[in-house]
Amino acid sequence: MSKKKSRAWFVCPQWPELISRHYSSDIEASRSLNADPKLLAKLRSRTPVAKSTLLKMLNRFAQRHDFGTATDPIIVDTRSP
Repeated sequence: MSKKKSRAWFVCPQWPELISRHYSSDIEASRSLNADPKLLAKLRSRTPVAKSTLLKMLNRFAQRHDFGTATDPIIVDTRSP
């Protein structure tokens, strides 16, 4: 099995609410967060992504906005029951 298939994938269920408070669209958010709009669309639709990618987006978001929550509790491993 390839490494990619065995990798854990993660989602952030709160991402759509966090983003919609500050940005009207994924395009606007991508400009501000310096990210690919397709990636932000995946995060908004709760499509699982790599943990490093999710942490990078949450950290960029936290740097630009008042985000007092620790990132670990809001990240969910899709392999967990």
